[in-house]
Amino acid sequence: MSHIQYLDDLVKEYLLFRGFTHTLRTLDNEIKIDKDKGFRVDRLVDQIVSSIQTYDLLGLRELWAHLDRRIFARLPHTLLPCVRKLETSILRLYVVNTIQTNKSEKLTEFFEKMAADLQSQTEWREWFILPYLKGVEENPSFAMYFTRQWQDTLLVSLHNFFAVIFQSLELPTLASYQEEASKIARLQEENEQLRVRLSALTTSDQNSMELLNAPEPPPPPHLMDDFYNIAQ
Repeated sequence: MSHIQYLDDLVKEYLLFRGFTHTLRTLDNEIKIDKDKGFRVDRLVDQIVSSIQTYDLLGLRELWAHLDRRIFARLPHTLLPCVRKLETSILRLYVVNTIQTNKSEKLTEFFEKMAADLQSQTEWREWFILPYLKGVEENPSFAMYFTRQWQDTLLVSLHNFFAVIFQSLELPTLASYQEEASKIARLQEENEQLRVRLSALTTSDQNSMELLNAPEPPPPPHLMDDFYNIAQ
């Protein structure tokens, strides 16, 4: 997906060439607020981390809802549990960050705004006591989520997941031009190699035929004399 930005530039160049300046301005504005981040995995993960670190719960939920509609809805059903698990882990990281940075008001706000969505989920039942629990980092039920290892593992898993699903997306024709050009180049190279081999084989066959068609050498003179005498 690294070539998406290059494709954006090509489209801009074409719009400018055609004089579609209004469309060009609209495209520029939409690219600036592109939630897909040009399908750049690193930028997308950075955006999620930024929303967590700045306590932007609304932005985080809107981004995930957008990905749900645009990307996750196209995935096989077998991958949906993985999507939900990642969503749960991201929200838990948000909660952990509010505790680690002593933002109790943000912690309370989270459960107030998310209560309707999370109360019915068994994996969240214990978490609703966090605003009233002391020493959360040392509690056996939650200590793991405060470790650097768990947090780093989550971000690596998120990065790998996005990388895999973006690679599996069906691209429009314009976006697959580079792959098609590479295929054509490979075919041309293979054809050239076959042409050289065929030419070499043809030359070798011609040399062999010339050897087969070479005139037989005349018999030795003494044999000619003996046959001549017999004939006489």
